[in-house]
Amino acid sequence: MRFLNIVFLGLLLLLAACAQKPLQPPSQGFAAQGRVNIRSQTEANTAMFDWLATPERDVLSLSSPLGNTLAELSILYQQGEIVSATLKHGQTTEIAPDPESLLQNLAGLTLPVSGMRWWLRGLPDPRMPFTRTDDSFSQSGWLVTATDFRDGTLPYKIELTRDDLRIRVMISEWSAAVP
Repeated sequence: MRFLNIVFLGLLLLLAACAQKPLQPPSQGFAAQGRVNIRSQTEANTAMFDWLATPERDVLSLSSPLGNTLAELSILYQQGEIVSATLKHGQTTEIAPDPESLLQNLAGLTLPVSGMRWWLRGLPDPRMPFTRTDDSFSQSGWLVTATDFRDGTLPYKIELTRDDLRIRVMISEWSAAVP
């Protein structure tokens, strides 16, 4: 159970960097809502998420399926580069120079959190090497598959797999950010 809780916290951080097409973060920002499911060979967890992104900040809130807030992650950017990450969970607030450091310090996990800004759009992070297959790509040890492009530009289903871990993100709504 502890492993999956740590992985779930990792997913919170992993989700923290998503956006929409084209190949650069949107100048006006975006908002996305949906749910995420994390499965290992022995456990599964589901959470709802709300995400507001602007060029200067991402704010990701995770809640239980019943609506109770689990955590909130904020990532600050300067000129497109991450400068700090803050995670609030319960009465605790943790701060690190980037979401990967925050995850490493809290859970001992190393996940490519920053790449998610691109992955949820079905795109590889252009700053990192990747390998493309027919309808997916591999980057940083993860296989990323985006599907259900119902509006023609943004995926509504994203699956990340690595070893025995599978993360499914289902977007229910993409919209413009309202700062």
